[in-house]
Order: sequence, then C-alpha cells, then structure tokens
Amino acid sequence: MDILDRFFSPTINYLASNACNLHMLCLSTGNADGMGSIRNNELHRACAVLKVPLQQLKILNHPNLQDGFGQLWSHDLLTEIIEEEVTKHDIHTIITFDNYGVSGHCNHRDVHRGVLYVRLLLIP
Repeated sequence: MDILDRFFSPTINYLASNACNLHMLCLSTGNADGMGSIRNNELHRACAVLKVPLQQLKILNHPNLQDGFGQLWSHDLLTEIIEEEVTKHDIHTIITFDNYGVSGHCNHRDVHRGVLYVRLLLIP
C-alpha cells in the first residue's frame, strides 16, 4: 500500500468524500520481491479504508506485466488493457503516475505512456 498511501490516497479520499464513482486498476501484483499476496491484501484493505467498493478493484497478474525494475512493459498491451477498462466502466478521468513515475520506476513510466496512448485513442 506504500505507493497508494503516499501518492494516491489524498486524491482518492477527496474524490470518495465527494461521492465520485471510483474504480481502481492495478496492473501488477507487485510481486518483484515475492510480496504479491501481501500487496494484494494491502490493496484490499486500502479500498476498504478509502471507500472504494471491492468489486471496483481489479488487480492483474498478467505474465507480461510482472513488477520489477528490469521488466519493461509493452505500451501496446497496456493501452489495450486500460482502454478496455475505461470503455467497460465509462471512465472519464484517470489518475496515474507522471512521466517519471515513483523514483523513475520503469513500470510506472510505462503505465503513464499507456494512459497517454489511451487518451489519444479515445479523445477525438
């Protein structure tokens, strides 16, 4: 929950307190150090605290999206997954990492690019 807690929870808290319909998509279990199940449990607890319905949390464990500094993620795959979720849930706003991510983490940077590509696809 460290990244969620330090970077995203203030915004999520604000949006939840203003009755926004929130969905959370986590593109990896965060299993780089064998802590995937712990990260999974942390996300479930965070959703409870932040009042994000558990049925609106999706955590992926895709073989091509494994967490790690040496693991580059396909922007095409990310775009496909993110676009599918955005369309499926009629999402209009995405909160994600900036182009540097947290501490320059390559996976965070890849997610940022994937979201940018989705934006280019969906906004005329």
